[in-house]
Amino acid sequence: MVPSEIAVISPRERRAGGCCEVVVEPELTAHAAEDLAATFKALGDPTRLRIVDVLRKSAPEALCQCELVPLFDMSQPALAKHLKVLVGAGVIGTERRGLWAYYFVLPDALKELGRWLA
Repeated sequence: MVPSEIAVISPRERRAGGCCEVVVEPELTAHAAEDLAATFKALGDPTRLRIVDVLRKSAPEALCQCELVPLFDMSQPALAKHLKVLVGAGVIGTERRGLWAYYFVLPDALKELGRWLA
């Protein structure tokens, strides 16, 4: 497979005591990098990715946790732990209605990931 775009490697002038002059610096602040890393870490689990996928597909309708349990081969407490991680990372939101918790994807969280990856 041939990549559609090949990286350009420009000639660099070597200096004594170091490699090269810095050409670019990170745009992310340390705080923004920590936030983004927490989001990626939350999404780094296959089950949590599937949870986000289900919630994304159901949008704008929020889903009750009781609707999510049958979709995954795990106990309700295990699913609740995954949901808590996603809420903590700011990927999904939750709203209590009586005894039930409803979950939904926070669109700005996914947009931010998309913007950074683009």
